[in-house]
Amino acid sequence: MIQIEGLSGLEGTDMIQKTFLFQLLNFDETLALANLFQRESVKTGETIIEENALGQALYLIQSGRVGIFKGEGDTAEEIAILGAGELFGEMSLIENELTSASVIAAEPTVLLVIRRKDFEDLLAGNKDVALKIYRTFCNTLSDRLRRTSHELSHLKAGLSDEEEAEIKSRQPAKKSAPKAKGKGRK
Repeated sequence: MIQIEGLSGLEGTDMIQKTFLFQLLNFDETLALANLFQRESVKTGETIIEENALGQALYLIQSGRVGIFKGEGDTAEEIAILGAGELFGEMSLIENELTSASVIAAEPTVLLVIRRKDFEDLLAGNKDVALKIYRTFCNTLSDRLRRTSHELSHLKAGLSDEEEAEIKSRQPAKKSAPKAKGKGRK
């Protein structure tokens, strides 16, 4: 069973400020954000986020560890372990997509949680905070895309010609740009 309690005053602000997503915030902005977080305690084996569910919160791990799993049941594969100071669920704050993985407590874990609605209300009321957080989101997504492209190019380099041809055959055909008509031609 998840236990929930609020943060008080300065509690949690140091950890929040050290988190990549909120590193551009000044102290007062971080304090306003900290007041929106709730502390939740979860037991080993408890599911925090289910894959293919609508995400509604960002989670910052105050203590403990969680496993990130892709797939369900016996076919679930652990793809990452996160620990204190790391966060997950951040994409649910900016998009209306289903979650891409399940998150399960690997040991007793304390989470700092901010609900999407509370986060949206903060950003709507403070454009400076919104700009700083969205700038960090953009930088983070750009870094992730760059890393993924790099990893993909290394994986692709190891493919056989047949495997590469199979992948290309699944991609939609590129449309050629219409040819420009020259002036004065008849």
